[in-house]
Amino acid sequence: MVDILKTLCLRFKGLQLGCFTLRYSLPSYPSCFLETDSDLDMMRTFLFVSNEKSIDILVKDLYGSSEYSGDFCVNKELIACEKGESSCSSTVKDRNEFLGRLKRASAKPLLSNEWETYIHHVGQKFDGGAEEFRLKLCKYALEVGFNFLHAGNDKKRVVAICSNKKLKGCSWRVYASRCEATGCFVIRTLNNVHTCAGRIQESKSKMMRSRVVSSLIVDRIRAKPELKPVEIIHKFKDYYGIDISHYHAWFGKELAKLNVHGDESKSFNELVWYADAVKETDPGSLCTLECEAGINRFRRFFVSFGGCIAGFQYCIPLLFIDATFLKSKYKGQLLCASGKNGNQGFYPLAFGVVDSETEEN
Repeated sequence: MVDILKTLCLRFKGLQLGCFTLRYSLPSYPSCFLETDSDLDMMRTFLFVSNEKSIDILVKDLYGSSEYSGDFCVNKELIACEKGESSCSSTVKDRNEFLGRLKRASAKPLLSNEWETYIHHVGQKFDGGAEEFRLKLCKYALEVGFNFLHAGNDKKRVVAICSNKKLKGCSWRVYASRCEATGCFVIRTLNNVHTCAGRIQESKSKMMRSRVVSSLIVDRIRAKPELKPVEIIHKFKDYYGIDISHYHAWFGKELAKLNVHGDESKSFNELVWYADAVKETDPGSLCTLECEAGINRFRRFFVSFGGCIAGFQYCIPLLFIDATFLKSKYKGQLLCASGKNGNQGFYPLAFGVVDSETEEN
């Protein structure tokens, strides 16, 4: 297999080892990887079974945008790549064993198809730092069809190896670190060739983590905060061809909400600043924050803006008070006192956030 890869690099100028992929098509399997000796045995087995004399190979340059194709001819002992040749001495014991491991591509174009290009060459930069690199590495592994482990993982460097490193001695490895001058992450070393068994893109993968789910649904959560986990599961199946658990859908949604709206627990700390800002910028306003004595835990918060207080003297002297439940993490209720203006329209006078609808509140 190595000889074939080297021959392709000589045949097509600009190709580099580890920066391109090989695929071929079979009936009912329109996209099969060709990277290891095991993959080569699978392709040869199909040719023996189907009595075909040649098969078309697609060479995709991950670094550029070029694609090449050519016929690979086969006989019982030899597979030739145009002018270059590579002998295949391994024997096939069970044809069904190899044919059953082929990667089936969906007939519907999936949004995850471009993930295969996320990791491709040494010197590749990630402006989002370690977080962007980790996310793109997970998506790359999902699309390519393998699992990886972290040999090093912090803010300054990330080292990942194939999960088959110990069992099968797979040499796939990527090392990226932060560039102190720009703050971005840069791939320093990359061995992008798997020497383990043929890769398989599975509908369920350990690489599909909650943070990956969050990065993919953050725009949907911004537009539709009430999106349910079961809807997220169905959309992932339709758009990405991936099955995710209910937990990953739910926790991914929580992380997306945190990204869009911020941390709710930290927002309570901003109430002190907000109360002072209201009193300073809007004279005549009433703004009261009450906390439990000794522990300073939030109890209730009331606001009435100065403009609303001044305008209420021109309204009907009647107040309507009602409450609604808050559906945030910390629950509670929102109280609102409204009046009626001269046009019989609603006039907001005051509102408050409390723990429950009680006489005291």
